[in-house]
Amino acid sequence: MEFLIPNMNRRVFVKGIGLVSAALILGTLGGCEQIAEAIRNRPIRRRLRVGSAAVDADIATYKQAVTLMKALPANDPRNWAKQAAIHGTAGVGFNLCQHGTEHFFSWHRAYLFYFEKICQKLTGNNKFGLPYWNWNQNPDINPAFLDTSSVLYLPRVNATVTGVSAVSTPELDPIFADTNFYTFWQQIEGTPHNTVHTYVGDTMGGFGSAMDPVFWTHHCMIDYCWAKWNIDLDNNNTNDPGWNNTAWNYFVDGDGNTVSSITAGITTIMPLLSYQYEHSDIGTPVAQKIVKTKTDFNKLQDRIKKGANIKFNIKNRISIAGKTTISIAKPFSVQPRAGASDFAGIINTDAAKDHVFVSINYVQIPAESDFFVRVFLNLPEANANTPVDDIHYAGSFAFFGAPMPENNMDMTAHHHVPKFLVNITPTLQKLKKNQQLTDKTPISVQLVAVPFLGKFENPATELLLDTVEFIVSPIIINAKEQ
Repeated sequence: MEFLIPNMNRRVFVKGIGLVSAALILGTLGGCEQIAEAIRNRPIRRRLRVGSAAVDADIATYKQAVTLMKALPANDPRNWAKQAAIHGTAGVGFNLCQHGTEHFFSWHRAYLFYFEKICQKLTGNNKFGLPYWNWNQNPDINPAFLDTSSVLYLPRVNATVTGVSAVSTPELDPIFADTNFYTFWQQIEGTPHNTVHTYVGDTMGGFGSAMDPVFWTHHCMIDYCWAKWNIDLDNNNTNDPGWNNTAWNYFVDGDGNTVSSITAGITTIMPLLSYQYEHSDIGTPVAQKIVKTKTDFNKLQDRIKKGANIKFNIKNRISIAGKTTISIAKPFSVQPRAGASDFAGIINTDAAKDHVFVSINYVQIPAESDFFVRVFLNLPEANANTPVDDIHYAGSFAFFGAPMPENNMDMTAHHHVPKFLVNITPTLQKLKKNQQLTDKTPISVQLVAVPFLGKFENPATELLLDTVEFIVSPIIINAKEQ
């Protein structure tokens, strides 16, 4: 996402953005005559790695910012604990954050943006960009966060996600190939997002996760996933007015002043105007979007701002399981009571036109979340030792958080309902190719809980399943032209 924008002026940016957006974003860049220069030189969010002087400088600024935020009075909204509490509070629950909603991306982008502004203001470094942890390319937590004497240190269960399938290229590639904003968001949240949180564990795995400095680098990566999908891969966000006009009024700027209104629609253009990501691969490499002319920039900005008529349409739905209680200690296998024609319709789905998902919904987050769940098709004997390169393997997801405490009477807290989507289209194709699936073959689904550390903290943990369904949804074709 490199933008080489020559000879720009204020009119270029105000046109098509809107006065509210201009005030909230462009206004943070300085006077009108400074806008073009500020956008060309907007902060760079760099990939965390060892051996880069620029990254080391960013880490040093981040350390300084965290130190200064922790030293602020408890009633200062820029205080470290106050900022973390916007997301959630340990022992209480998720507060204002948006998990399991269509604003998962947009809300966290706004959260990061204003947190970054606080860091810039306190350190006096307006060029500072939050570094991001690309766990696909660099699965180890950067050493700067492992120094026990550093302000960036907190105890964690794991300091690496090496070997975790949720951040692997084979598991990420099908997700990034999804052109539907709604299904892309749900898969990013349930698979790499949740898994990294809970696998790193300790503070990062619970309601107070934003107290861990690694949290902000992880969510910077999640934001980069959205930016890469939206910009480099030419996919569109929804243009639904209800989504675009959703506003939040509790973030604060670098001076601690409450931002009167920031909308989801405004967040879509932040990577074009307010910050930029240093390019790195997520999964199989894709071409980086490089904009060199004013015309190209305007076309890109117009597409991003306009979005498209994206919806989560369902062409076919087949129930697999209803409300039931299952144990994490025993793999769960179920075959829907469907007719041969229903199975044939799923098996013969045209992969060029439709995606087939397994939709798995739970009643609540389990008491323990020291595990992730692998999804298999037609493998009743699947267990925690079944490898992910088995052709029956379809994907994975993880829980993030814990049940709301019974004594939590804060009605403003965000109650995260765990819902997951796993795209089983590639697995269906592999099984058909290997002649393990025909028009008359019933399709069974296996849900296998796999402990992060080799054994469950509490093998008696039960999952309250709500529904499991096959869902067929049309693929968005040529989204960039809609």
